[in-house]
Amino acid sequence: MNFSVNNQSLYQPQFDVENVLSERDENLAKIEIAILIVIFIVTVLGNSIVLLALWTRRIYAGRKKLSRMYFFILHLSIADLVTALLSDLPQLAWDITFRFKGGWLLCKIVKFGQLLGPYLSSYILMATAVDRYQAICYPLTYCSWTSRRSKLMVWTAWITSLIFCIPQIFVFSYQEAEPNTFDCWATFEEIWGQQAYVTWYSVSVFIIPLVVLTVTYSSICRMIWKNSVCEMVQRNYHYHVRTNNIKKRQQQPLISRAKVNTVKQTVAVVLMYIICSAPFITVQLWAVWDPESQKNPFFEGPAFTILTLLYSLNSCVNPWIYLAFNSELPKVLIKHYLAKTKKYRTADDCHFGIALENGIIQRGSRRVRVLKRNGHQHRLRGTKKIFLLRNSSSGG
Repeated sequence: MNFSVNNQSLYQPQFDVENVLSERDENLAKIEIAILIVIFIVTVLGNSIVLLALWTRRIYAGRKKLSRMYFFILHLSIADLVTALLSDLPQLAWDITFRFKGGWLLCKIVKFGQLLGPYLSSYILMATAVDRYQAICYPLTYCSWTSRRSKLMVWTAWITSLIFCIPQIFVFSYQEAEPNTFDCWATFEEIWGQQAYVTWYSVSVFIIPLVVLTVTYSSICRMIWKNSVCEMVQRNYHYHVRTNNIKKRQQQPLISRAKVNTVKQTVAVVLMYIICSAPFITVQLWAVWDPESQKNPFFEGPAFTILTLLYSLNSCVNPWIYLAFNSELPKVLIKHYLAKTKKYRTADDCHFGIALENGIIQRGSRRVRVLKRNGHQHRLRGTKKIFLLRNSSSGG
């Protein structure tokens, strides 16, 4: 007996090809189509806004190079767009026509693309988690952690995702679902083949990333907690020092607010990833490992359809999380496309600000100095005169 999987989701409960239902619940199908349209529009709109903000920030605001976090956000947004265009959109067309109308080649292309988005999202989230873990838990070694390594992790995520999608080409084919009716189905000669394939997908796309994300972010949260305790001790110490009229320079926090903010952002994304993915993966495993699942009306009812749609909701919500935690991105869009006056920092100004931040530029006298760069005036208020440090070889 052949066991097949239909088009409702990536993997459905096993059905005998000869007993495939030729009809469907049209009311439920209309609701599913309407929800898919909304998810597709919101996903494309949100991620397009994020990509437009990153592009505007780089071209018009003088930020020639993306920070590491923005680099990860860029690829996460691309992964969500891949999910919308290669998974949600084909599924929408498929639900409208009920049967797949694309033929043999398009069947394999669509099934390959439907896995690419989820794999990309999972593995780029893993790369982001490893990068944040290195930055916060091992800040000294992170200085030698060049941006090239971060890019290497992202490109590895892309290559791995593409490789893991290849089995779809061999598993799915355009075949006769019922007399004179063809559809895009996955057929397994034995039930254990379907069980192995669905289990492998669940482990590779969700369980392994979940373990990595749990380990890294639990370590990060523990480190931030220790840092907050140390800061509290330092505040109490400086309070007692000030009461004794002893002046002492206040120390900087061990973990910057920017790093803590990026952790909050990625934790929010990870939580949405778990909320949207866990129910879907659970019912898929239940469907293939429970011998009585094909008799269960749950897999033909609205509850299973809702869980299927919930899996696509992750890509819909992510871009709005990025915009909420990175206020610079919507501000850049508002300044460039809505504000009457467009004032940006130029590339030289950005390099100057970075140099000031890193200590290459220091402050001297108690006055305000106005520097002119590319026709713009910038007031730099400090306690000392501003001057550039030169290396010892220049006699500086």
